[in-house]
Amino acid sequence: MTMGMLAHIATYVKELKLPNGFSVCDLGDQFCTFNVRRLASEFYKELGCKRYVSIDGNGRGTLTHDLNLPLSAVTASNLGQFDLVTDFGTGEHVFNQYQVWKTIHYLTKTNGYIAFDRPAQGYPEHCYYNVHMCLFNDLAAANNYEVVRLERSNGRNGGELIRGVFRKVNKDKFRIPQQGRYKKLLRPITEPELYGAMAIRS
Repeated sequence: MTMGMLAHIATYVKELKLPNGFSVCDLGDQFCTFNVRRLASEFYKELGCKRYVSIDGNGRGTLTHDLNLPLSAVTASNLGQFDLVTDFGTGEHVFNQYQVWKTIHYLTKTNGYIAFDRPAQGYPEHCYYNVHMCLFNDLAAANNYEVVRLERSNGRNGGELIRGVFRKVNKDKFRIPQQGRYKKLLRPITEPELYGAMAIRS
C-alpha cells in the first residue's frame, strides 16, 4: 500500500536527534511530500540515513510481507533493529492491529523512535480503523515509551489525524495496553493465555 509521509510529519522527523548514519524502517512503500513529492528513501538519505528498509505487501517494498503476520525468526534476524520505525498511513489498513504494533516495537532499537500518523476522524471507507488519543496514551504507558510528540491535526476533506513520535527507552517485550479508564477492573492477560483462547475458539 503506497502511502505518504506528509510535510507536517516530515518536519517531526527532521527534528529528531537521530545518530549519524541512522537506519530507518518504513511500514509501507512510502513517498514523502516535504518540499517536493519523492520517495521517502531519498528524503531520509538527505538527512544522513545509511540503511533504509520498507515493508509492504504490495511487492514494491524492500521486503514483501503481510503485516497481519509476525516476521519469521530468520527475517527478523536478518533485518535487525532500526533507529527509526514509521507507520505513516499503513497500519490502519491492516486488520491485526496487535501484530502491527508488536512488529513496530521489535523493529525499534532501544532509544530508537517510533513515528506514526493515523486517521482519527473522517476518511469514510478509506481504512479499517479510525483511532482515539487514548490508544496512544495507553500504548505508551504499557510499554514505557517516552512521548516525544502526540497531537491531533487537520487532514484532508475535513478529516483529522493523530500524529506522534515515541521513543522506546528499554529492551522489554511488547506489552498489550489496557484502556486506562478500565484498568482497575481488568486482569492482565499473558500472551500464552491469549493464544490459548484463540486456539480453543478456532
